[in-house]
Amino acid sequence: MVAMTPEQLAERRHEFQVVDVRWPNEWEAGHIEGSVHVPEDDLDDRLDELDAARPVVTVCRSGHRSERAAEELRAEGFRAENLEGGVLAWAEAGLPLVTPAGTAGEVAEPEPPPDDRPAFDQRLQSEMMSVLMDLQAEFGDRRPSDEEVRGFLRRRMIAEGRSPEEADEVLSRI
Repeated sequence: MVAMTPEQLAERRHEFQVVDVRWPNEWEAGHIEGSVHVPEDDLDDRLDELDAARPVVTVCRSGHRSERAAEELRAEGFRAENLEGGVLAWAEAGLPLVTPAGTAGEVAEPEPPPDDRPAFDQRLQSEMMSVLMDLQAEFGDRRPSDEEVRGFLRRRMIAEGRSPEEADEVLSRI
C-alpha cells in the first residue's frame, strides 16, 4: 500500500492531482479544494481525464475505496498514492473541506446513487453473485473442474425445484 498522510498532502497538494472517488452525495457535502470528482465506479471510463504525467493521490471517506482506485491507477501506469484515512483523517487533522459552492464542507455518510438498470439486470446480477458466493463456499480457494461446477449447478437447480431432466437440459446449453 502506498499512502500519504493528510498533513503530507496538505503541504504538497500543488504537486498532485487529487482524485476523489466517493459517491456524489459525499463529494457535494465536502471535498478537498482543487480535487477532481471521479466516482470509483467511473474510474475506468474516465482515465483520459487525468494527466498520466502527474502523480495522483486518491481520496475516499476512510481510505479503503481510494486504495483500490490507487491500485487500479498504478496498474494503468499512473504514479498513484492513497490518502491514508481518507477525508475522515483529513478533517480530524483540522484541514478544510469545501462544497461545490465554495462554503465550508463536512464529511457525509456514503449514499450510493440509485441503481437505474432494468430490474431484470439487477436480479440477474444478484442471482449470479449468489451462485458465485455458493461456489466459493463449496470449493473454497481451490479451482474446481468444469465437471465439478456442472455437478454443483445441477444439484443447486434441483434443490431450487427443477427436475433432474430440466437441470440437465439447462446444462446441455452451456
